[in-house]
Amino acid sequence: MHYVTEDELREAYGTCPFEKYELPKGARLTPSARQFLIDFRIEFEGDEQGPKSHGETRGIHGRPHHEPTADLGALVLDANLLGARLRLLARRALGVDNTVARRTERVGRVWQEARVASDLVTGDGHADPGGGPPGPAPVPTFDASIHPIFFEMASVHAQIGRYARSWARAKESLGPEEARVASAWVGEATTVCELLEEAISNAEEEV
Repeated sequence: MHYVTEDELREAYGTCPFEKYELPKGARLTPSARQFLIDFRIEFEGDEQGPKSHGETRGIHGRPHHEPTADLGALVLDANLLGARLRLLARRALGVDNTVARRTERVGRVWQEARVASDLVTGDGHADPGGGPPGPAPVPTFDASIHPIFFEMASVHAQIGRYARSWARAKESLGPEEARVASAWVGEATTVCELLEEAISNAEEEV
């Protein structure tokens, strides 16, 4: 039996938003995948249901952009999770790359301590609210002289990028104020990822 994961749904949603999801025949949702659909207000059939006869790929239906879908409470929960991850990275980076350590600790604390969506808008001028989501995660060179922390940076980059792409798509259907908050968060996520990319690149140049 195939279990559809939250990661699969986020990647699909980041590529093309959808308003309905129908499970492939014989598949089931993981608990986190089910919660993702609920948070983004995506209609879905029960686990026992298969796709409809129209045969759309993976049971995903395109979403019209005239009605709100995502709940910004879900953005806060996503930011809380990623903030905790950033702060762990910051602690491990101390003594190896202190610039990354300080900046990821600052952003990570804001994200981890956020309780409402407006808490995520720091207004510190570092992020570009009009920018897009992060690009692909860097792939550090496999070399003994490159510290493991840079491989961890690549992993965190990939995690942030997955979430940011989902919210970059979701903001298209939000109201003006909600879209502003989502845009600001995506912009800051991109700035963090660019910091990690630069750190990895610098480490490789020193090899």
